[in-house]
Amino acid sequence: MSRFMPLLVAVLIGIAYQLFVDIYLVALPEIQESLNMSYLVTNLSLVLYLGANAVFLLVAGMWSEDIGRKNIILLGLVISLIGTALILFCDSSPGFLAGRILQGVGLSASILATPVLMDNYQGKMLTYGFLTFEFFYSITPIIAPYIGASITSHYSWQDIFWVLLVYQSVLLLLTFKLKDKIAEQNRLTRKRRMVVLKRIFSTPKFMVLTLLMTLFWGEMVIAHLLSPYIFQNDFGFSTYEYGLFALAMGGFYAVAAISNVVLLKFFAEERIIAFSVWANALLALVFVIKQTVVPHSIWDISIYLSLMAMFCGLFFINAMARSLRIFADYFSGYAASLQGCICIGFWSLLSLLSSQMKPSEPTLILLLSLMAGVSTVILWRKRELI
Repeated sequence: MSRFMPLLVAVLIGIAYQLFVDIYLVALPEIQESLNMSYLVTNLSLVLYLGANAVFLLVAGMWSEDIGRKNIILLGLVISLIGTALILFCDSSPGFLAGRILQGVGLSASILATPVLMDNYQGKMLTYGFLTFEFFYSITPIIAPYIGASITSHYSWQDIFWVLLVYQSVLLLLTFKLKDKIAEQNRLTRKRRMVVLKRIFSTPKFMVLTLLMTLFWGEMVIAHLLSPYIFQNDFGFSTYEYGLFALAMGGFYAVAAISNVVLLKFFAEERIIAFSVWANALLALVFVIKQTVVPHSIWDISIYLSLMAMFCGLFFINAMARSLRIFADYFSGYAASLQGCICIGFWSLLSLLSSQMKPSEPTLILLLSLMAGVSTVILWRKRELI
């Protein structure tokens, strides 16, 4: 096995969760019309995907410590492939929603990306692996919406899922070549599992950083869920034109995320995290005040979302690395899966809440500002733990 095979598998499975969200959201209005679904039912496809993913993340993390990362990834990919096939061959809203649930269940295995890296690399190679993973994780929100918009503009929304089917099939074949490591001492009794989870859950620094990650990326979830409707219905954008905006927005996120490589040479992780949260709160305050004076234009909304994405790019990778590093030598699969379960569970509930609201500029600004404000309060009260 090539020494880069674990890195390749980790990157491809790690970005899969995000890819399966961002690539199809731009086509939601077309999917709604094609399958004759209501706005609520259409957005339920994201809620069900995130909810199923959150429920099985913890299971994937715990089982991977017992039977190996490779076996869980293979099982997850098979389940998600069945879900994708169901979407493609059942041309109905129940089939579409059921397929999204199966995709969410299967891609809970994406939480094993960082544990795979920790299992196979040490020292400088592990640092290189994290940086590589973070780079591709950062550019996924840029490339995926544009790819989805391009496919939808030239073909149909179903072709997005044909592309995902090929992606999953290739990843499945590559995973067979992954050499797994199953330490005998990792086989835990049920009582020991509860002790491990309790220790992770009761680590204040880990929980505070996880909560901030939940809130900050929650803003991105809201933006990606409401923006397609606002831009296409209110501002008259085509699917492709919105895809170009999503590409620009993702560009701000990726540039900020990648710039951490340079910034970390001069600033500590905790300072970058604090700056990102405070800057995002100030941005939200400015736009809330402006909203009370005069309605926002398309340029206002575009600037707000792009700057928010930039601050998220600065924040998220540092918070994730800083929190998971605590458990690098102590059941990393459990820590990663618990963090993912908390984050994605909240994002699922947030998506459900957002789907109950009519997409509009004031609603978008209000929700984003509320999230930014709560994050700032938590940072201020728990700043010594960052």
